[in-house]
Amino acid sequence: MITKLVHRAFSILLSVFHSMSSQEVQNKNGKRSFFGHIYSENYKIPIEKATVKIYLANGYKTFIADENGKFEMSNEYINEIDHVEVSSIGFKKKVSKIVSDTIYLDEDTNQLSEVIVDSKSKIKYQLSFFEKLNSFETNLSWNSKAAVYIPKNYEDKCVKNLLFGVSDFGRVKNLKYLPFKVNLYTVDSLGFPYKPILEKDILVTKTDAKKWTTVDVSKFGITVPDEGLFVVFIILDQKDYKNDFIYSKYGPIAAVPALRAYRYDKNFIRKSYLYRPYYYEPLNKNNVWTLENLHYMVDIDY
Repeated sequence: MITKLVHRAFSILLSVFHSMSSQEVQNKNGKRSFFGHIYSENYKIPIEKATVKIYLANGYKTFIADENGKFEMSNEYINEIDHVEVSSIGFKKKVSKIVSDTIYLDEDTNQLSEVIVDSKSKIKYQLSFFEKLNSFETNLSWNSKAAVYIPKNYEDKCVKNLLFGVSDFGRVKNLKYLPFKVNLYTVDSLGFPYKPILEKDILVTKTDAKKWTTVDVSKFGITVPDEGLFVVFIILDQKDYKNDFIYSKYGPIAAVPALRAYRYDKNFIRKSYLYRPYYYEPLNKNNVWTLENLHYMVDIDY
């Protein structure tokens, strides 16, 4: 009886995994939906408010992407589509016979100058001095990873240093002096962190009270590729720290180094992501990278 229950539970989990892996989801009304994402081909960042127009035998339907470039439509339209148009100001329109779950748009340099300026103004490559003054502490946990996207600088210089705003958290002193690891990651087709660039993570321990903790990676001769890369801050296993939980002004927290972050600006190209090595309910998934509404204080130096 126990064996049958175990097999039944495994089957349920397997079916849930397959349903989560699909680009089709079930909405609150019980209907199947199809969702996809729209990105800039040049910068691999989401295109907010991009338009997806599907032409059917009896007309057309229009869908608008959200701030993460995500759009959703009823699955009932998929087999009835004659053709699809995807467009956004400042980008070339893309026409296809099918709708894809990942769509890239090329910049349109032939548009009117005022339109091009308006489009490019949506992408910020630097935060202002005053925006950087408004920073705060963020707490992490064991085996979690914080990643910051770094776009190509078009100078092909080798990355000299990785910079991290390591800090204490919740009035608990000396957390910033606990060890952590760092690495560089490639970018996947959806713009998320993908694979480590360095064969081994670099173990780091902060030894001073300076704002930035610097990690020299000049010996690896790394240049930022066209699609950019990620600088990744990695918290160790729970067993690698002397203490498990510690009491802060916010309550019990994991006794690990924290990172400072800047307030979120949806137009800032250096998006930040967090890897959670546990079940993440909003996405119904385990071990996932999620886009964060903040910008970790992580940078590079050439």
